[in-house]
Amino acid sequence: MAPSLHTKFHILLLISIVITAAALSSGCMQSAGPVQEAGDLSQSAPPTAVASDLESIVSTGVLSAGVPGTLIEISTPEWTWNYAAGNASLSPVVPARPEMRFIIASVTKTFTSVAVLQLAEDGRLALDDPIDRRLPADVVKAIPESSTITVRQLLDHTSGIADYDEDAIVLEEYMNPDTPVPYQEGMRQGLDAGPLYPPGTNYTYSNVNYILLTLIIDETAGVPYEDYVTRKILVPAGMNDTFVHRTNHIPGPHMRAQESDEDGTVMDFSDLYLQFDRGAGDIVSTTADLNRFHCALRSGALISPASLAAMENVSPQSRKTGEVAGLGEMNVGCGYGYFTQQNATEGLTLYGHTGGYYGSYTTLYYWAEKDTYIAMNSNSAAKAGAVNEEILAPVLRYLKGGTAAGQ
Repeated sequence: MAPSLHTKFHILLLISIVITAAALSSGCMQSAGPVQEAGDLSQSAPPTAVASDLESIVSTGVLSAGVPGTLIEISTPEWTWNYAAGNASLSPVVPARPEMRFIIASVTKTFTSVAVLQLAEDGRLALDDPIDRRLPADVVKAIPESSTITVRQLLDHTSGIADYDEDAIVLEEYMNPDTPVPYQEGMRQGLDAGPLYPPGTNYTYSNVNYILLTLIIDETAGVPYEDYVTRKILVPAGMNDTFVHRTNHIPGPHMRAQESDEDGTVMDFSDLYLQFDRGAGDIVSTTADLNRFHCALRSGALISPASLAAMENVSPQSRKTGEVAGLGEMNVGCGYGYFTQQNATEGLTLYGHTGGYYGSYTTLYYWAEKDTYIAMNSNSAAKAGAVNEEILAPVLRYLKGGTAAGQ
């Protein structure tokens, strides 16, 4: 029996809460695959004992977290390892494989930020430009503070522009999967809500900021955001399994974006259009490609070291200290499409972004103290906290201490 409208709203609301928290924090087992290239990092396999321990941690974590499946790739200075545990689909049951694609959701924002910083390095815009100089005239008219909001404030979510109602948009597409919701709908929702506060005085994570940045890329680069990101980021980084999603189908083997209700009813969000989330959550990738991107970003292949430092420089408005599921108390802050989470006492500084979409939770992290890249996807956003606690945190503890749980 199909889930009721009330049940759908209940699931969507639950997931939206988890996704918001993740943005601020940042079956069949053991389907190991061949090690894949990740940027210019070492392609050596880890010692057999290390691979075995990591397989056990991830497989056990999938069961403990209650998620269908998880894909993970870890790249250290010495080795690269990837793995898949559990299932890519609940109905029908399909085992997960390491090379599978998935919706990376808000990790997309890091790509959009890099595109803007590239244009700034080329002298085609400045981060302190007011957005009324960079946006189409009809959009400018809809933004009361357009002459004082800067490109920088869109990047770090201090613009005061409200977010859209993602639950309503996804439900609209879920009920009519062959009809895409255009990005203009969500953008208008955010703009029609009016400014939340004067620009630069506070912090509010808003997807609308990044939709507006895609329009700035369109105008400044002279080509659509989709083309620019493909030519200037995906191709140079060697991301052959990554693309900007513009249909309601993911080609090839992929993780299904599914959530199950308490009664076991499965809702599948895999085959919806993502155009509504332009530049904020519309890229499909793999764990290997995400590590290629992250390595290229941090090695200077995509932007300069100065631009990377600017990405890492969190805004004062966004700084907070609090518990991050499984990782303890962390100092968290937002830079330009890039978060920093730090617990100096534990030697844990993570740079990157998380992404939550209905049925898909992605983490993209660089662990500074270990010079290590970690990309991971689990096909449940509702259980993102459990994924952090049962999979990510044990992996980090193992990499730090070299012993598996219980040893």
